[in-house]
Amino acid sequence: MAMAIPLSSAFSSPLAPVSDAMLAQAACLERMSTLAAVDLWNLAFSVVDIETTGSVAGRDGITEIAIVGVHAGRITKRWRTFVDPCQAIPRFISSLTGITDEMVAGAPRIGDLLPAIVELIGDDILVGHNVRFDAHFIDTELQRHGLAPLNSITIDTLALARRTIAEVPNYKLGTLTRELGIDVERHHRALADADATAALLIHCVKRLEDCAVFTFGTLLDFLKARAVSRRKPLVRRHAPCAAQLPVWTSVLVAELREVPARPGVYTLRDAANEVVYIGKSRNLRQRLRAYATAAKPVGPKLSALRAVVASLSFTVTGSELEALLLEAELVQTHNPPFNERLRNFREFGFIKVEPGPAGRLLTTTSLRADGARYYGPYRSLGAAAASVVALQEALGLQTDAQLYADGPVPAAQREALLDDAVAFIEGSADEVLLTVARRRDEAAARCRDELAAREEQRLERLRRLRARHAELAFATGLHAIVLAGSPEPSEEACFLFCAGRLVAQARLPRRLPERARAHELMCRMLTESFRPELAPRCYARQQEIDQLHIFASWYRERREALYYAPLPERTPDSSEAVDWANAVLDGRPVGPQSPCSHSCA
Repeated sequence: MAMAIPLSSAFSSPLAPVSDAMLAQAACLERMSTLAAVDLWNLAFSVVDIETTGSVAGRDGITEIAIVGVHAGRITKRWRTFVDPCQAIPRFISSLTGITDEMVAGAPRIGDLLPAIVELIGDDILVGHNVRFDAHFIDTELQRHGLAPLNSITIDTLALARRTIAEVPNYKLGTLTRELGIDVERHHRALADADATAALLIHCVKRLEDCAVFTFGTLLDFLKARAVSRRKPLVRRHAPCAAQLPVWTSVLVAELREVPARPGVYTLRDAANEVVYIGKSRNLRQRLRAYATAAKPVGPKLSALRAVVASLSFTVTGSELEALLLEAELVQTHNPPFNERLRNFREFGFIKVEPGPAGRLLTTTSLRADGARYYGPYRSLGAAAASVVALQEALGLQTDAQLYADGPVPAAQREALLDDAVAFIEGSADEVLLTVARRRDEAAARCRDELAAREEQRLERLRRLRARHAELAFATGLHAIVLAGSPEPSEEACFLFCAGRLVAQARLPRRLPERARAHELMCRMLTESFRPELAPRCYARQQEIDQLHIFASWYRERREALYYAPLPERTPDSSEAVDWANAVLDGRPVGPQSPCSHSCA
């Protein structure tokens, strides 16, 4: 039978003979050991999706099956067929899938298709969204027709998405494809769903690189570790004291009555008054009441959170932008155990380019004023290292072990190659991509599939390296004053961003009748805090990265109809600060603005 990841201690199917199950288990374990060191981009996947007359294998029949092959981030095969289920298709199934009795009339029966299905899957890793359903149906039909069950390793994109994709309302295939912008012709049809699952698989593999997961073995470890951490209780189960037991008691429910329906940030604490979670919401009352609704089904994380909360507090903000910025700051300060999305990773990685004839292209976890160029951060040191290796191989740069040996690359040429590396990261030197693409195409033309796959993987990592830098360069090129609402009707919030970073904020009196006071405060912010020429452009410190992403997203989409006033890229003198403040308060453009420079020198 097909064996799923994460691994289970029970491999046998109740419908399969014990000998077959033992053989399948042994084959899976042997294959896992063989594939442990293989890069994910070099693995061959067969994405399968079936449509059925019901949900019970052995009783209900298969009406349609599709298989889509994936290798090196590309679709390599597509196959589908209708199947005669040898039974009537229920009306509600037809309305769901669009498959009718007339459409499957004359189609081959599953017994005639099983040899072709087994051959198509071959030694590939079997993939599906809730893959156990599809694999169990196929195994049941194989056993019913006297054939051995599949011995394929399986990967479930449902589990993979839960561990790599956040901020989606649920993990249904339709929701994921909509949120990720994956085009689907029609859900609940085998080929359309298989194509969508294949695209989701490729997306998840790309995201795994940010978690330093590059090989099949590290994927296994990643899935096991995350699965354990999600189930791990944050408090001891045995004999908790009475102070730890109240969840959302009458005291907490009474506190909820005081929460306004306004944007803001809330803090949840345990019985020891330790912060366990910090969140934000456009409607504090609605969000916090959701925690207290015991009748509503919740996941394991929220259940565990409810079990430790003993008190709450909140801060009302005038806008969702302010709430997001405050949330990021508080999470950095308190590092609550239930916050994952905004928690500062301990192993951020940077790319470092050392100048000079003995310079190096390497990764590091620290920033120093040593004359080198820094790029990043990356969410893991492994992701940064993978990008460095791809760029070294593309340019022909020697590794650290070879760098100081009398190798074939002279010092002057090595210095030129490092300049090419800098140019490529910062958006030029497109010939690097063209060279790798040409090597990939030449390898494919010579039928050297493994080499072509490695070059395709290298090409993808180089594209992602440049895309990451472009996103950071956009964020660090933003200089603006943002005016937003305030909890107090007589005030408005003023945020000053320099190179995408929040450098000052203040509550200004409304423009009338206290314009002079507002003007004075804004001038002080500009003269004391706005120093764009000193701000790093090609890297961000670890504590800044969430703030940069928040403001860049808000600025690009102009969310909440806030007032955004772009600023010139220079430090204003006192007279310019007066003019700039007048322009902002009058709603006029501040300028003239010099073009943004993205040099990382």
